[in-house]
Amino acid sequence: MRRLCLMILSLCMLVLSGCATINADIHINRDGSGTWDATVKSQAEPIEKKVITEVLAKYPMPEYTIKAINNEGKAIKVDDNDTAEYNTWSIASEFKNIDEFTLVRNAMTLQDKNKNLAPALEKTTSGTYIVDLGTSLGNTTVSVSGTIDKVSVQSGTLKNDNTITFSQNERIRFIFKPDHSWFFYIGIGIGIVVVVSGGYIFYLRRKYYGDAA
Repeated sequence: MRRLCLMILSLCMLVLSGCATINADIHINRDGSGTWDATVKSQAEPIEKKVITEVLAKYPMPEYTIKAINNEGKAIKVDDNDTAEYNTWSIASEFKNIDEFTLVRNAMTLQDKNKNLAPALEKTTSGTYIVDLGTSLGNTTVSVSGTIDKVSVQSGTLKNDNTITFSQNERIRFIFKPDHSWFFYIGIGIGIVVVVSGGYIFYLRRKYYGDAA
């Protein structure tokens, strides 16, 4: 147990010192759900699975899957009691709402749980979202179902209207406007059909009664 605690502390120190990185690929849907896929890579010593799971266990995050990346770059499943060590691990998680998103953010970026942290995603009165994911612990890519407000981007690089990348130690914070769901466009289409149909029926009625007169 003492050895495990030392390894957990070592992992955290490696990440904070830059000797280990956590690259992330994050997607945020319009309703606050989404996915967070991370890759933990140690440039120093290899890590066993239990070290990572024990770190994540300190945070009440939703379910996740963890796999090792072997020397051929392939993701392989590792049993919980397997003590084999690897330099690279992948972690895949999914969040269903903003609260779960915040829990995943706290775990994946090793946030201090004792601090009063802002939510990972906050909806404004204008309908936009403020994304606040802390400091990037590696290379991070964030894509959204919507349009990123270019003025709100203080760090990172915009790849297009809905995707932004951050380098290690950059602050991940920006605003985006969510796009509309298919139901919105279907509703507009139905409304147009109703208006056009009503206008056409009105035209036929006037034409009919006009001819009859």
